Amino acid sequence: MVPEGMLSPGQNWTDRMILIVDLTNPDIRILSDQFVSPVYRIVHQCDQETVAVRLEQICISQSCIGIIICGTALADSWYMQQQLIPLLEGWKGPVLGISTGMQMLLSETGGELQNYTGIGMTSVHVTDIGKKDPLMKGKEEFSGYVLHRYVTTPSPEWVPLATSGPTVQVAGHCTYPWYGVLFYPEVRNEWMIKRFIAFARGF
Repeated sequence: MVPEGMLSPGQNWTDRMILIVDLTNPDIRILSDQFVSPVYRIVHQCDQETVAVRLEQICISQSCIGIIICGTALADSWYMQQQLIPLLEGWKGPVLGISTGMQMLLSETGGELQNYTGIGMTSVHVTDIGKKDPLMKGKEEFSGYVLHRYVTTPSPEWVPLATSGPTVQVAGHCTYPWYGVLFYPEVRNEWMIKRFIAFARGF
């Protein structure tokens, strides 16, 4: 696991970097290894500089080109006592919220949080709008790994890009280049994180 708030070898604060946000309970350190480290590894496979920070330590520097907000364990509810949107104030760049990261993004922008447990692989269908989006383009149907206690019904600020029945699996913000993904793309769908990185680099 990369130490929180630490730079990787050869990195400095002038590098164009992806900020990875850790939503896990700070008292359960192993959760960072399970939910943050896999995302960090994928980002580095793309030769992209990154830094991982705790939610409560977010500081968005001018060198940041995108933000990935990681998920956490099914029984971890620490994030529900926190707020995300105030920490993103003034940020208009790309954001990818994964699972609980998606829940925070959508629920804090007018969405409705609902109890609905999902565990395991599920079929994900890309909407017509999603098929034209840079994050989902070329995809029609695939399987995604879900692990959640809640889902969020998006507000009008968001548009569904992919669904599983009535459940929104991927949503895009109508104004900002922000995405929410209910499933875990680091499990069998690394292409989504890689596309997000490419999108952030070109934004």
